[in-house]
Amino acid sequence: MVHDTQHVNSGDEIGGNGLPGSARELLEKTTLIIASNRGPLEFHIEEDGSYSTKRGSGGVVTAVSAVSRYNDLIWVASAMTDGDRARAREADEAGEVIISPPDSDIRLRFVLADEDAYDGYYNRISNPLLWFLQHYLWDTPRSPDIDKETWRAWRDGYVTVNRQFAEEIVAAARASKRKPLVMLQDYHLYLTPGIIREMMPDVTLQHFIHIPWPDPDYWQLLPREMRSAICDSMLANDIVGFQTSSHARSFMNTCDFNLDGVDLDYRHREIHYRGRTTKVAVYPISIDCDAVEAVAASEDALRHEEHLNAFVNEFTIVRVDRAEPSKNIVRGFLAYDRFLEKFPEFIGRVNFLAFLVPSRLEVLEYVDYLDDINTVVGRINTKYANAAEQDGVAWQPISLFIGDDYPRALAALKRYDVLLVNAIFDGMNLVAKEGALLNQQDGVIILSEAAGAYQQLGPHSLTVSSTDIESTAEAIHTALTMNPDKRAAWSSELRELVRTQNIRAWIYAQIDDLAKLTTATREYR
Repeated sequence: MVHDTQHVNSGDEIGGNGLPGSARELLEKTTLIIASNRGPLEFHIEEDGSYSTKRGSGGVVTAVSAVSRYNDLIWVASAMTDGDRARAREADEAGEVIISPPDSDIRLRFVLADEDAYDGYYNRISNPLLWFLQHYLWDTPRSPDIDKETWRAWRDGYVTVNRQFAEEIVAAARASKRKPLVMLQDYHLYLTPGIIREMMPDVTLQHFIHIPWPDPDYWQLLPREMRSAICDSMLANDIVGFQTSSHARSFMNTCDFNLDGVDLDYRHREIHYRGRTTKVAVYPISIDCDAVEAVAASEDALRHEEHLNAFVNEFTIVRVDRAEPSKNIVRGFLAYDRFLEKFPEFIGRVNFLAFLVPSRLEVLEYVDYLDDINTVVGRINTKYANAAEQDGVAWQPISLFIGDDYPRALAALKRYDVLLVNAIFDGMNLVAKEGALLNQQDGVIILSEAAGAYQQLGPHSLTVSSTDIESTAEAIHTALTMNPDKRAAWSSELRELVRTQNIRAWIYAQIDDLAKLTTATREYR
């Protein structure tokens, strides 16, 4: 049976989350193939024509590295840079099946998509169409419009690139002397498992979805051809994983709504379709605690921490987010404004520090939202311009820090009394977990119940509805006036939870379930 929670085992990994013996045995006998749109490293061409590599810092890269010692794994990804494309062409000309970068424990295969095909696949279908749909962000009276260009992007872009991914994965699998084990990542590759299953019927497939999965009614914004193709392909997987149980349940209902012949087993979280059984599992993703703490203790972060002394106050509210609509940043500022109106005794005593990373500025909705953020911050700061002084200087209620500076963001997370995470919908929200790990003030997290992190962190956080400005204002007051012993207890509980259910536990749970699945299949046969 596939489990809802992380597996906690004795072992040699931090937090006691060791790789179970059955999972280790599986990895030693298989070739693990990871596939995602963006890979674990990029090639860059230097002036002398040589290649340098830049390793990604994402959680999936860290998690996969934790199992690489047990498996000669391969990562299939889109060629993102000129160096990626040049290196991939060299490999093709030399007849290399796999690219093995120096000083790397991960071998690569690149998908070389045509520029127009990739644009349709990524910039028209994956982002924004699927991303906006899966975060319930469409202004449905006005958008999306599924026009001829959208259909062209679907058929000549999304379908085409997903087929290229499948072909590269199958080529890597066939070149291996071991049985392949394929782990697909996220919404870019919804059609890939179905194509792989046609080409290699006996392959073991697992697919993890990092973002929310909306209810069946909302999927009707997509034409039936698109949503049915997605569901049909996803049920070619042996296991489909989600961040939360509600996302898993919505996926099961969506498949039932859009496909004929689906039989749902809610008790065991299984979907029976066309003679196959797909298990639906919950694996809440987490962070690499060691890596996060190392960056937070770096000289760069410590310099930022010293600089931030000029911005903190008696009470400090922090948020760290990508500047995009699903994060609900504007409503967070409106709630802060309402808090100051309702509790004027805090005027001049509390500062709001917002660290925002511009995101997907090729998408008009993201540009407009960043403009909305700047407008509301300017309005609130003007409103209170002469309300109080801080160290002899006019008090500024909101300080906005725009830019991608990870050490600075981690430095700020050490200092909050309140961390505001009021996302409209979020697959997980790792900022909440980073804050819980790093904070040194016994700070309180205000957490949207629609954020995936709520499933784990909710019992020791203040819960808000993402649209409820009034209650969010009340939550800020509650957090700032909470009993210190309760704050300390909550902070300790959250820190221990994040340390125990870390990124290694996330990947190990998936490998363990795949090991149980293959054992059950072998016994059945």
